[in-house]
Amino acid sequence: MQHSTTLTKTACIGSLVIGVLSAAFAFITKTPLNAVIMAAIALVVGFTSLYIGRKNIEDMQLATAGIFFAVVGCLIGLWQIYN
Repeated sequence: MQHSTTLTKTACIGSLVIGVLSAAFAFITKTPLNAVIMAAIALVVGFTSLYIGRKNIEDMQLATAGIFFAVVGCLIGLWQIYN
């Protein structure tokens, strides 16, 4: 079975990877401002890939998971700043 790698699939997988990395970075960083900045970048990438992959439900699920992890990273960073 042949799988095609399109721009939408690559962008949505990239969104998921960047989201997971931003959440992991928020847990291990000593500077929470950097975690918030990285999570904000991951959110922009996530919403962009969600717009690109809006015609395929599988791509949208990958992008949404990336957005979820980016939000988690952002919330962790904000929590560390204000505590």
